[in-house]
Amino acid sequence: MTLPRASLATAAVLVAALLATGCGRAGHDGRDDGRGTGAGAGVPSPLDPSPAPSVDEGAAPAQPTRDCAGRSGPLLEAGPVESAMGLRAMTVWLTHCGAGGYLLDGYPVLQVLGEDGTAYDVHSLKGTQAVTSGVEDPGPHPVALRTGDSATVSVVWRNTYTDTTKEPVQGERLQVLPRPGGPSGSIAPEGGIDLGSTGRIGVTAWKKAPPAPTGAAPTAPGPSTPAS
Repeated sequence: MTLPRASLATAAVLVAALLATGCGRAGHDGRDDGRGTGAGAGVPSPLDPSPAPSVDEGAAPAQPTRDCAGRSGPLLEAGPVESAMGLRAMTVWLTHCGAGGYLLDGYPVLQVLGEDGTAYDVHSLKGTQAVTSGVEDPGPHPVALRTGDSATVSVVWRNTYTDTTKEPVQGERLQVLPRPGGPSGSIAPEGGIDLGSTGRIGVTAWKKAPPAPTGAAPTAPGPSTPAS
């Protein structure tokens, strides 16, 4: 679901309703209902028996590996970051590498982390309309994964910097809580997460990815772009 460059360029020129908010560092106890009323949460539950998501620690590849070799539980991978006119977009992949089924339903919660692991005071938004109208959100719906299946979300943000009284947000990692009550994992997008002073990051609901072609690198489904 990596954004095509042509679609991204179209999306970037659409007028989005942006709301500047504070971008200082915040503790991990901040919470958000997904509509921008508080800092992002993304705190894993210590009671969840599922293994924590494993993470590809290397640089973001052109396409995710979706490789479950030697792994158990969910595998989180970041696709390349596409950019145009201040708009940033990338696909986050989750591949179920454990036994049995893995159910997703709705939006992950995101948290932007600094180099030292401290969380920024950034709103994790359910949906992308407040950032751009050029990315289609399938909306919350059950996504059942079997071993080896993958799901994706599109993550979007802008690097607009208008509040010079605060330092711009330049995150190093993105913490992802795939589903409520479960463990979270973090990924390192190529180039980091440059939010400027916008203070928020939007994400679509989970969507099941098509199976990877045998012997070929998987291709992300491209989001549709509205006509206006």
